[in-house]
Amino acid sequence: MEDETKTHSMQIDRRRLDRAHFNLPCLVVVAGPSMGEKFSLAKERIVIGRHREAEICINDESISRKHAEVLSKADRIVLRDLGSKNGTYSNNHKILEIELKDGDLIRIGDATLKYLGPNNVEQFYLDEMSERARRDSLTGLFNKQAFHTCLGQILLRCRDLGEPLSVAMLDLDWFKNINDQWGHPAGDNVLKEFADLIKPGIRPTDFFARWGGEEFGLILPHTSLKEAPVATERIRNRVANHAFLFEGQRLPVTISIGITERTDADETIEPLISRADKALYQAKQEGRNRSCCFNGP
Repeated sequence: MEDETKTHSMQIDRRRLDRAHFNLPCLVVVAGPSMGEKFSLAKERIVIGRHREAEICINDESISRKHAEVLSKADRIVLRDLGSKNGTYSNNHKILEIELKDGDLIRIGDATLKYLGPNNVEQFYLDEMSERARRDSLTGLFNKQAFHTCLGQILLRCRDLGEPLSVAMLDLDWFKNINDQWGHPAGDNVLKEFADLIKPGIRPTDFFARWGGEEFGLILPHTSLKEAPVATERIRNRVANHAFLFEGQRLPVTISIGITERTDADETIEPLISRADKALYQAKQEGRNRSCCFNGP
């Protein structure tokens, strides 16, 4: 444990010294929709709004489609309202155009963003806090909130491009029995080992998260309902054939998986998740340790 702490501290120290990590000005969402997201101001003009093509897209009805813009002018960063319905505010003052100063708070609809100038060390701190907020402490996987945010963004992109998108919900079978028979340390060990087992096989384009308890979510962009079972069956077989050991005893660990694909009627993520849950329930009803695709309304 001491060695791990030293290693983590060394990594942090190295990142503190790596000025390139935070040498650009940026906006960080500190309250409201998309909280925790950080946007580097690397272009001369960056539009903030609800429109999917905005460089800083915050999907909230209180924000206009093209709400405001940030302009880089020599050594100045300028915030300008674009005729938004609800107005643009800097430090609680409604503005049409203003030069941003380090630490300024910008309110756009229900979202509040903080402007951090180049080389502001607070960027490092916010990066660390943002990453921790997106991760599950036990498994190191992304958490439910990160899953929701990512799925919302990918759904919008796939709808715009007409690309397929599949979502799978995974659940460890009879997990309560493991906790009851071998204790919660055994259950925690299984969850961590399961995550470590699956992570290397996840495609770079996919998104794997712990949904909660013994349930996990998998986002499969550019993947149809015909293709998704190939990926999920690979995961299921890997788990079924792996020896999960605790204190010298092999634990009975298998998973059930429910899969669905986006439809043109899916404007939000909730119908997708609901159908994947229904498919997961079907897999449980049919005997567990299997994948099921959603069929039906």
